[in-house]
Amino acid sequence: MNDLQKDFVENVRNGLLKCGVQIENCKKIGVAVSGGADSISLLISLFEIFGADKLFVITVNHNIRPIEETSGDAKFVNDFCRNLGVFCKTVELERGFIEKESRKRGGGIEESARFFRYKAFDEFIKENNLDCLCLAHNQNDQLETVLMRFLQGSGCDGGGGIAFNRGKYVRPLLFISRARIEDFLKSKNQEWRTDKTNFDTNYLRNRIRNKLIPELDELFDGWKKSVIVGAEKNADDNEFILDEVKKIKSEFVFGENSVSILRNTFDLLKNALKRRVIQAMILEIKCNERFPYKIIKSIYSWNDKKNHSVCCGKIKIFCDENNFVVEKNDILSKKTSIESGFSRIVEISNLKEKRKFLFRSIQNGDEIEMKDGKMKEISKIFSEWKVSKSDREKIEIVQDTVSLKNVAILGKKRGYSDWIVQGCGFTFSTADI
Repeated sequence: MNDLQKDFVENVRNGLLKCGVQIENCKKIGVAVSGGADSISLLISLFEIFGADKLFVITVNHNIRPIEETSGDAKFVNDFCRNLGVFCKTVELERGFIEKESRKRGGGIEESARFFRYKAFDEFIKENNLDCLCLAHNQNDQLETVLMRFLQGSGCDGGGGIAFNRGKYVRPLLFISRARIEDFLKSKNQEWRTDKTNFDTNYLRNRIRNKLIPELDELFDGWKKSVIVGAEKNADDNEFILDEVKKIKSEFVFGENSVSILRNTFDLLKNALKRRVIQAMILEIKCNERFPYKIIKSIYSWNDKKNHSVCCGKIKIFCDENNFVVEKNDILSKKTSIESGFSRIVEISNLKEKRKFLFRSIQNGDEIEMKDGKMKEISKIFSEWKVSKSDREKIEIVQDTVSLKNVAILGKKRGYSDWIVQGCGFTFSTADI
């Protein structure tokens, strides 16, 4: 190896140590490889550090992209591992499976792909009794994540970016730039695969990568270091807040579909802790429904000793003289109080069934499915429609109360267009409501 290659491998070694990996005591180490530059550089480095016998590779073919691309990626990874003498398992998902599951889950194709990818990773770790599984997120991924979460209104809980380690998952490339990764591979005359969807700017991350970051590079020298330092501070703050929430959780009282805490205890909390405690309580009742920050913010004023109540979808939050309670309601509330917004439940019928839908104003991060199954931010649609600022919160977003997926944007009433998700099976009209 030349000096550049030795330096890169040493940086990966240092990354492993930062992730808490005890290199000398590691018996089995896994690595997820897609065939891209990041994962190939990581595999090569781990091979140099551990040798072939300790390495276990997994590659997942989601079968989302054209078959020649996805099958080509899997073959590339398998051939590469065979040449190194490294064990490789390919997980092949049936074509159309991710799209079908994304409709059930309501989070879009990318979310569904990630869920089933990590499910495969979890099984791979157990099957092979791995000490850890290395993922190839790099410094560029970290920067994109921090910027994306900032633009989505995240606090220090998301502003810390991607963690170096989570359970048995470790990310030793997080402080290595994409440029250094490519330089390392070029120095070895090593090819890699390129995912063409990385250039699709319908995705927020890709717009940040391909449009925002080049502008920042041009206009603000040294911005990357500042953002990384800021993310590290956020991560430190988040760790402290999570420890405080953990202490408060010991005072939770659980009911059949509810969790509560003493009103006096909740009222004395600072707002940052109130928000996290509410989020923790929602998780405890096993409700995956998003509770908007604008509602949580209104709860901050509930320290006047009066009774209060607010509902959103299947979640009800209320307080009386003694307790602060988060409750899961199987029957959705007819009306929801949302500061500077609106929400209501409407039952709609088609030829086969009746279903309840939540008609509400736009929330930060809202997405809706396009004809090709990809998700698009509603705020971007509003920009394309040239929706005025005053109209943005007046246009109704329709959310399926079963899948929690947004299925329609009703803009005609205000002079724009209607957007109905193809195949949702229902029609919607603001005139009938």
